[in-house]
Amino acid sequence: MVLLFSGLLCVLLLNITDLAGASRKKGVGIVRSKHYECSDEGNFNNVHWWYDWQQSPDHMHSHHHCPADVRAGYVPMVNGKHFDRGINISANAHYLLGFNDPDRRDQANLSASQAAVMWKELEANAIGKILVSPAVSSLDWLQQFMQQCHNCRVDHVAVHVFNCNAHEIMRILKQAWDRFEKPIWLTEFACPHTTSANDQLRLMREILPLLESAPYVYRYAWFASRWMKHLDGGNTVDISATLIKENTVELSALGHYYNNFMH
Repeated sequence: MVLLFSGLLCVLLLNITDLAGASRKKGVGIVRSKHYECSDEGNFNNVHWWYDWQQSPDHMHSHHHCPADVRAGYVPMVNGKHFDRGINISANAHYLLGFNDPDRRDQANLSASQAAVMWKELEANAIGKILVSPAVSSLDWLQQFMQQCHNCRVDHVAVHVFNCNAHEIMRILKQAWDRFEKPIWLTEFACPHTTSANDQLRLMREILPLLESAPYVYRYAWFASRWMKHLDGGNTVDISATLIKENTVELSALGHYYNNFMH
């Protein structure tokens, strides 16, 4: 009970450090589609953090010929079982995100026991950093992982929720907190099965204040900057959810709302 109270108190203190203004929770997933531009992450000047499902931003320089300077707030991720063991996580990184969608065959595709065996390698790369759990849609998979990963270090928990109902998303996040009693990262969310940008905006308007006010939500990131076919595997989220206009470097109306949102 003391540990639970201490964990929640830490999250509460972090959340009240900035009572009004720019959010310290809000982030964005930057998609490296064929339309990616080096300015994409820089467009989000009111976003505190970002990630791109990669261990390092170095590929931006090698594949996209972007400048060496990386926008502040980058969070690396060890995406799946074929991660590059030769890459050292940047000393400037304060967090390391675990496997992406291990509970899905079209993504990391790992059983809970496989992920548990590999987790020690992630721990070795996350010394001095906050280590975030595998990012999953299935809380049952994550619970199995926690049970099988004996003496593992998991500091925070990451989940994905695709739902058009803001209160249903919050119910799932609260369930994750109740189960694992660790600060929650919502690293992918959007309204699925719709082609309407208005549906996306409606969800965004409803849920952002709820995410900001929930003490157990540590960080969140909309899915995503750009759209790429089959990006989400099930193809449940279409171009209506993108924050950057297709074939341009300009934020969409949705992107402007997300970027400008102040808590």
